[in-house]
Amino acid sequence: MNVELRYLHAFRAVCEGGSLRAAAASLHRTEQAVSYQLRKLEEALGMPLFRRGQGPLVPNAAGERLLAFCRDMGRDLAKVHEAMRDEPAQPLRIAAVSGFGRYELLPLFREGPLADVPIRMSFPTAEEVVRQVETGASDLGFVHLMLPHGALRLVAVGMEQAALIASARQSLPTLDIAALAQADYVTYDESDYVFATWFTQVLGEKPARLRSVAHFEELEEVLDWVAAGRGLSVVPYACVREAEARGDVVTVGRESKPCLNTIYAVMDPARTHPLQERTLDVVREQLRG
Repeated sequence: MNVELRYLHAFRAVCEGGSLRAAAASLHRTEQAVSYQLRKLEEALGMPLFRRGQGPLVPNAAGERLLAFCRDMGRDLAKVHEAMRDEPAQPLRIAAVSGFGRYELLPLFREGPLADVPIRMSFPTAEEVVRQVETGASDLGFVHLMLPHGALRLVAVGMEQAALIASARQSLPTLDIAALAQADYVTYDESDYVFATWFTQVLGEKPARLRSVAHFEELEEVLDWVAAGRGLSVVPYACVREAEARGDVVTVGRESKPCLNTIYAVMDPARTHPLQERTLDVVREQLRG
């Protein structure tokens, strides 16, 4: 037996409306379409469901039992729908490169306009961000460089600023390519791209080679080493604000020669999360500010 839900819907509308015309009007269908659905329902069940005669269409004994079932099913569906609405939303799984993710994105969820959004957030490399979105491990990703991928969408959502930083305890370096080529640097995962972007935008060229005296995974250690006078670094400016306010580090030439870099959102068009678009709108507004 194969009974389609639309047939049951038409049957209930006829019972409650008393005629094909009333049912057709409530369902926004033609009388012929409603009559066809009733006939298919009776064929599937192998029995008539109405007392055929003059006057309104009145369900027979079998029809009364089926009508009670339809009404029970409608009430049960309403209860299920209400329960679904009361269930907490599934966390939005986000993968973001560390500098942008920790210092720009996370505050939006911690005490900002997205504080009501449940999240699961990780801070891998840009390549790993793309891989996580591709495999479905993350719903939304953020990277600081364009990594074309045929199955995914990369959409520019705004700009972040990169800055050359130095210890506040030492004399500031000059914005000179020859002098900076001789300096010591504290590097980190994915710093090659950030360094190259800063040197190219600010000085028009990048040194053939930079001397790294320490390399870390996270930016917190980079800031500590720079503050201790162990070398220079180029980092997203968002991660410098607090250290600069404390007087631990200073930025070099940021106001006169700013370095801007595009942030891209990574999405899989085949998989979306209900909170994805709202998050993107807030991020765009934040970066615009």
